[in-house]
Formats: sequence, structure tokens, C-alpha cells
Amino acid sequence: MIDFNNPDYVDNAGVKLAVYRGGPVPDDTDKPAVIFLHGWPDIAYSWRSQMEALASAGYPVFAADGRGYGWSDAPEGVENYTMEKLTSDIVAVQDHFGMKDAVLVGHDWGAIVLWQTPFYIGDRVKGCAGMNVPHMPHYPVDPVTLFEKHLGKNMYIVRFQEEGACEPILEHDLAETFEFFHRGPHGKRLERSAITPEFASAIKSLDLITMFEAGEDLWSGSALLSPENKQVYMKAYARNGFTGPLHWYRNMRANWEVQKRFLVDGMLPKIEKPCLMFTADLDLPCPPRLADGMEALCEPYERIDYTGCSHWTQHERADDVNTALTEWLGRHF
Repeated sequence: MIDFNNPDYVDNAGVKLAVYRGGPVPDDTDKPAVIFLHGWPDIAYSWRSQMEALASAGYPVFAADGRGYGWSDAPEGVENYTMEKLTSDIVAVQDHFGMKDAVLVGHDWGAIVLWQTPFYIGDRVKGCAGMNVPHMPHYPVDPVTLFEKHLGKNMYIVRFQEEGACEPILEHDLAETFEFFHRGPHGKRLERSAITPEFASAIKSLDLITMFEAGEDLWSGSALLSPENKQVYMKAYARNGFTGPLHWYRNMRANWEVQKRFLVDGMLPKIEKPCLMFTADLDLPCPPRLADGMEALCEPYERIDYTGCSHWTQHERADDVNTALTEWLGRHF
């Protein structure tokens, strides 16, 4: 069993990262180490099923609470959450546990980081498996500007840019926060007549904060976290709050600027490592169409599309994901 109560602590230039691990020591097996990268609003615990499955299959597995999250440190200042800092945390974990390289698996923001690692720390990456958020070409303008242009100033990523604006809303009632954000597509259905014009507009513009504040009567689907698991999340977020996690979003413009240094003739180089992409047809912020064309950006590349699944793929389809990851690793490594 993975011990999520007693992490190891890894230091990266004064920032301590809480790391959870299982399976054999990397030097004791020919199988590659696998590092899991969580998203927002999540913690390393979100990978518990996959870590147990791969550890049982003989893989050394690792997952850290990202900087700002859970039991890791939350340094002050937006500048401490750039892509360069986030990818350096992966290297710090590898160095601490004696890994030359590793296969990386990421969901949501973890996938955003994942798809940048071949450019930032390429020699430390054996392969990439991303969930829900695909690898994208370099945008013609920074992503925050693009989101605001197409979805408006209330789109959740745009709203997250102002420090202190959304933190009080998200931190006011952590139980309610995780009831809203960690929901599956199956369960309660709303009658069309119950949906207010404001709520309908929020859905269209991905204004998750307005949807959240509308209250549970307007939330469809059902909660994914059991009461016990929700307590794990609440305890973790009570420690550091949401400022650090939201700083990841507040570096999207800066990360876009830095990404220009990797461009060749205006394009990112092809990722020439085994890549696997999971999509979910009911994922509102990240529909499967966003992954169309990834085959031109990665090689060798495989894609798995789940139906009846929303954004929380590793929770909703845990057994399927575990099998797919195990088979993919077996084919390529």
C-alpha cells in the first residue's frame, strides 16, 4: 500500500516537496520509474489507484504534492510557480531517489507540465502520458488573452489571474468546493426550466466561479469523492489554501513567452518519445477535439477516448486507466 500519511520530503532550492512512493527501488528493477503529476484542484492522493496498480506490476512509482499544494511548501510570490520551477521539481525528485529518467503521467495542470518537460528537461523524460489536457502547438498569442477573447473576462482562467480575487470564494467552505469541482457526469439532471440565464451564460463561458456560487441546487451529476477522501483533500487545502495553486495559472502568460525559446521556424519541435493521450467526451473545459492533431506533434503516439467520462478520468475510469497504462508501458519500455 502507498503510505499517503508519511511522505518523504525532497528539497529543491529551499522548497520542500512531499513525495509519496511505492513499488521497488528504481535501481532494483529494469522497469522504468513512473512519476505522477496531479492537477488543479487536486493532490498527489488523486493517483492512489494508479500508483497501487503500477507498483503491484513492479514499477517504481512516485507522486508529489505540487509546490503550493497539500504537504509541500507554498513559497510566496508568483515567480516561484513558473514552468521552469515546476519542471525543476521533477528533476529534484529524480535526483533525490536516484533516477536518471522516468516516464511521466499527468492530469489537468499535471498534463500541462508534462507536455513541456521534453523541452525543459528532455533528457530526464522517457515517455509522456497525459490525461484530459493535450499537447498544443505554440499559441499565436498568450493563452490568457486567447481565452478572454473567445470566452470572455469571466472564464475561470481569466478570473484566476487577479491574486486574491478567487481565493476567498474557494477557501470559504472547502467541503462545498470539493463537492462542486470533483463531480462526475452521472446522477442528478437539471430540468431545463431550472437553469437560470446567468447559469446558462456561465456554462457557455466556462465561468466556473459563478457556477460554483450558484449553489448545489444547480449542480448536475454527483460527487466523486467519498466522505473519507474528501476529508483528505480538505485537510491538505486547509494547510496551504489556494494562492499557490492559482499561481500556476498566473504564470501562463510568462510561460508562453519563455516557450518561444524552444521554437524552430516558429513551431515547437516534435516530441520523439512514446506519448499517450487520454480524452473524455464529457469533459466541459477540455473536450476531446482539443487533442485532434496531436499525432503530428508526438511520435510514437497513441490516443484513448473514453465515453461517458468527464474531467476526472483517473477516478471515473480507474480500472480502465490502470490497464491502459500498464499495457502501454509494457509495449514501449
